[in-house]
Amino acid sequence: MTRVASIDIGTNTVRLLILETTPGGSLRELDQVSAITRLGKGMDTEKKILGDRMDETISVLTNFRDECRKFEPLTIRVVATSAVREASNQDYFVSQAKKETGLEIEVISWEEEAELMVKGVLWRLPNIEKDILIFDIGGGSTEYILVRGRQIVSAVGTQLGTVRLTDQFISHHPININEYKALEMHLRKELKLVKDQLSDFSPEVLVGTAGTVTTLAAIDGNVYPYDPEKIHGTSLTFNRVEQILEDLKKKSLAERVTMNTIEKGREDLIIVGGALVLEAMRIFECHLLIVSEHGLREGVVLDTLSISGLIR
Repeated sequence: MTRVASIDIGTNTVRLLILETTPGGSLRELDQVSAITRLGKGMDTEKKILGDRMDETISVLTNFRDECRKFEPLTIRVVATSAVREASNQDYFVSQAKKETGLEIEVISWEEEAELMVKGVLWRLPNIEKDILIFDIGGGSTEYILVRGRQIVSAVGTQLGTVRLTDQFISHHPININEYKALEMHLRKELKLVKDQLSDFSPEVLVGTAGTVTTLAAIDGNVYPYDPEKIHGTSLTFNRVEQILEDLKKKSLAERVTMNTIEKGREDLIIVGGALVLEAMRIFECHLLIVSEHGLREGVVLDTLSISGLIR
């Protein structure tokens, strides 16, 4: 049996996943944990990772390294996405993280991120033979990938991230109607460009992954404590997402924090995240969204095992 750990350093959240191969050739989950560090806070204005965000993220990486040691021997692969990709002090962060944790960080391009994410999503997605649009809403970016026959046809990377857009557009909770309208207009303009760039054919099914869509699914099903098995493969309609979002817009941050289904640290970002989901469904004329619990972390593990020749 071989064990692989993947650590995904995102703009908002750092996630750890540990899987092992079984004698039957499948994969078994040993551990998963996440922590919100908001590494990309202020990225649009400062163009660098802020000192307190860096310190907190490296502290989390230290904890994750220690967690991995419980499962040795194993291979650890660490990837960083939008925030680190764009930071002027990227090299300093990577070197400091290695100095303090011993972990080597790969700063991956959005194209690599999209490819790995699709591997993870398709891993345990029910056999869908339709044309699929997969999107991964992150804190600093969102990738849109059109898939036909489980193969990538085209992909577009954007800077439509929840942390970035919240910093740009949303400063009042409950939501100010003019701020939300400005956000809505921006999203519609950007998503029309995404649709034009993707391909000549339209998707029949939308599949969403990462914290925004899983949070919406948890709210929809009142899933608390959070249970990935109850979330993965569930679906959300356009009308239900719209209903959830309208309710959240009326709540203060404190009121959203009291909702057990919203992870602390996500209460301000869920508005932009919900708007991104809603506008994607509107622009691509798909009124049903399938929720995937799997994504980049799983893709990193699968890719690592594939490179090692342990799976195809």
